[in-house]
Amino acid sequence: MTHTLPSPFRRAFPLATSVALLCAASAEARQRPVHFSVDYHGPTKSRPDSGSATPITEGDVLLRAPGTGPFGVTVAPFTAFTAGALGLPAYSACATTTSGTPCGVEIDALSFGNDARYLAPMPGQPRPRLYFSVDRFAQGIPGTLGSPSLRDEAQARDAASDVFTHLFDFTPPVAPAALPPSNRLVLDGNGLRSASGGLAPGLGLFEPHLQPPQPAADTGDDLDALHSGPLPPGPNAALYFSLDAGFPDPNGVPNSNSAQLNGFSPAAVLRKALAGGSPTVYANASQLGLHPILDDLDALALFENGDGVFQPSQAPYDWTGSLQGGTDMLLYSVRRGSAVVGQIDSLLGLPIEPGDVLTTPVAGGNGRPGIFIAAEVLGISTQRSGGAREELDGLSISPEPFFDCNQNGIEDAVDIGQGYSNDDNNNGIPDECEVSYGRYCTCEVGLGPCGNDAPGTGCRNSTGVGAALDGAGTSSVTTDDLTLLAAGMPGSTSTLLFAGPTATQAAFGDGLRCVANPVFRLGIQTASGGAASYGPGLATQLCTSFSQCLTAGSTFHFQVWYRNAANYCTSATFNLTNGVSVTYTP
Repeated sequence: MTHTLPSPFRRAFPLATSVALLCAASAEARQRPVHFSVDYHGPTKSRPDSGSATPITEGDVLLRAPGTGPFGVTVAPFTAFTAGALGLPAYSACATTTSGTPCGVEIDALSFGNDARYLAPMPGQPRPRLYFSVDRFAQGIPGTLGSPSLRDEAQARDAASDVFTHLFDFTPPVAPAALPPSNRLVLDGNGLRSASGGLAPGLGLFEPHLQPPQPAADTGDDLDALHSGPLPPGPNAALYFSLDAGFPDPNGVPNSNSAQLNGFSPAAVLRKALAGGSPTVYANASQLGLHPILDDLDALALFENGDGVFQPSQAPYDWTGSLQGGTDMLLYSVRRGSAVVGQIDSLLGLPIEPGDVLTTPVAGGNGRPGIFIAAEVLGISTQRSGGAREELDGLSISPEPFFDCNQNGIEDAVDIGQGYSNDDNNNGIPDECEVSYGRYCTCEVGLGPCGNDAPGTGCRNSTGVGAALDGAGTSSVTTDDLTLLAAGMPGSTSTLLFAGPTATQAAFGDGLRCVANPVFRLGIQTASGGAASYGPGLATQLCTSFSQCLTAGSTFHFQVWYRNAANYCTSATFNLTNGVSVTYTP
């Protein structure tokens, strides 16, 4: 159906999901699933999930809501496994508890037993990539290489709901000074650009958190457990996890004591078969060199050899090539306040810190965990290096990059961080992966209907700037992953994306109309923070809804109209972004 633009578009627009700043990349289609949990302090606890609207608890294993993202993810996460499905009986009472109130089911770490193994170095052998999260107290190490880094995000109070990776490859064991500290943002809590300028695909969490962090409810979430990758196949598939301790936290934030409330040690790794049954102890505290009550296992990466029985490693890399009956690679960290913190490890002979990645005690050593990867290498501060004592909160090791839009085998964040790829628009996506599009019909000097020129964008609005429309994704009709984003509009205004095959440039309201009739209305949004996004799926929508089926070589023009009710310029109450022209490819 063809539409002619009214003057102005006077209709009420319903509230819809919106985002801030630049949008979807072709990498989205190739990303690995991420399972995670949140602690009881953040506002995601008790929020209805995006599946069955069941209140989320600190014992649930979550995924980003299907069909959302990657940026500006305001939809609540999807619950993959409830704490009840993990066999924690206190779950039945958790739906009535709110943020800041523990309900005895908090999980601290998780893995599906299929993390990538670190293998003995061999020429040409790809190294796995480590992903990690930190808690709301972490500030990172000044001078950490990589931007946006943990340090950057912490200063914006966003780090606790984010996921980071390292820039430099390493072969563990890695001592504190073996490499300069480095990390880079890979996943963001909400996928909105932070005060640090950081932007990455979002998970549907809240940020920023209060400063200083509060002992009860907080405004931001803490991503508390992490696993990257699909569920394992087969009848022996299981979820491995740990529960929270009850000892005092040195920073004054109470722990939930979920482990002892369920009859387990906070230093143990539990196993729950995906096929059913109750959780059992997979690895006990003594096997990990920990105290059963005074230590708390806080992050976990596990390569399980397939028999479901824990065979502790005796030395790094003795798990290489392990089959059923061989050793298992179990890497972990401990919570701040654990008794083992400050004690000498069995591998490097250094004081253990809560930011270290640990391995099981080395044979013939002192019986304590071994430091496999020192916290400093990941940009996490330690007391042994003269800084604050910060903890590693979530851990996952992936056999392949999480985002690799150019398919060169390197994480996109690392491509950018090391200068292999440009990111001129600072949206975390290598420029070579983004759509080739062109802005046109910008409000150059002399074009504003009432002198409200804003070169390079739409005409100036009541915020003092012009609204800009940009694109990301690809111009492929087949992939249909083009996403358009308008930014620089009034905070929560109504917006409408329209498109047509013919460009124009004419005064319209407080701005310029850039698309001639016929035009096609592609969607309405309510802006959040002055930004709104549209797509992917725009080519499909044009074909199915308006019989405008695009082919390779065809060009379509896009623009966003938005309400600007402030008595700013002309008597009109609306303005427009610049136009964007896209020539589609196969």
